[in-house]
Amino acid sequence: MRMIQHSAYELPRKRLLRALENHRPGHMVFVIGPSGVGKTTMRRSVMQEMFGDPGHWGRGRTPAVETFAMLPNSAYFSSRELARSLLDELHAPTLSWLLEGSNLSEQVKISIGNELAECRRVWIDLKPKRATEGEYWGMVQRSILARGCKYIALDQVTALLVNHRDTSPADHTLHLMALAEASGVMFVMTGVQSAARLWEVHSELRRRVVTVWVPPYSDSRPEDWGPFLRVLQSLGLKYNLSKKDLLMRMAHDILAATGGIFAQIVQLLDRAHQVAYEQGRDRITKRDIEDSYYSDSDLEAIWRDVRSFESVMRAGDVSQRAKLARTRWRMTLQSENDADQP
Repeated sequence: MRMIQHSAYELPRKRLLRALENHRPGHMVFVIGPSGVGKTTMRRSVMQEMFGDPGHWGRGRTPAVETFAMLPNSAYFSSRELARSLLDELHAPTLSWLLEGSNLSEQVKISIGNELAECRRVWIDLKPKRATEGEYWGMVQRSILARGCKYIALDQVTALLVNHRDTSPADHTLHLMALAEASGVMFVMTGVQSAARLWEVHSELRRRVVTVWVPPYSDSRPEDWGPFLRVLQSLGLKYNLSKKDLLMRMAHDILAATGGIFAQIVQLLDRAHQVAYEQGRDRITKRDIEDSYYSDSDLEAIWRDVRSFESVMRAGDVSQRAKLARTRWRMTLQSENDADQP
């Protein structure tokens, strides 16, 4: 199911589009939000808008690739495995960002799929079987330049935080920035709120990072209430409800049961649909939805993530910083005036 377009979703999408259109090699765009708010869907829709017609790419060219920062069996992030994954995408891309949820015709998708299958077949014989981490990254850089790639989307970037004791997550980010600057690409990093640790402790990283926050619906923001109701109204068209306005009547309960996270709302209604089906009914009732709520412990986990995100997204206390600066400058000026006195 595609993300429903609404004002609360469109604002971060516009910010992301503007950040990517302002192409700056060596810089990173972080798309941050709780799991399920639609970060990947939003990022893919922006990439489709920018590069949706493969006929304009040129033979052998790929304007953007997408991969995941997954943890290998060792349970620690591996820079070498990330390089291997990027190399695979550059030579035999999946192009999931282009094909999933796009407006391309089925005939065009089939044609692209056939070409990609041929790329994978050839790449199996050509891909390096053994190489050092440095050699892999060297091949990645050369391949980026050869493919004319301008954007690398990296999902689930919180994996970069899971390191051996002597490895700093910021080291990985700095390395990717150096690669991006040398090869002329921008990284689009997607993750949950803990990904902020990848740049917040390093001033050089902060200067080169653009953050796009993708929040859930919040009862602390009055402007969220209208878009939230419109999403429930749209979702109500998909499900067979016992009352036409059932979701609107239960809006407060649904918000409390889902943390205002879009994917959680859809999953709640899917579970309610299954409950009704198992009882031989084709209409979802209020009781079906209530029987589909998570347990208290699961609900607390959802809301803990939401509170954590809101805390990270919240702007810093500039007033306190400014007060400290005024005090220090006043002391400095007083010292200079005293020194000028005869």
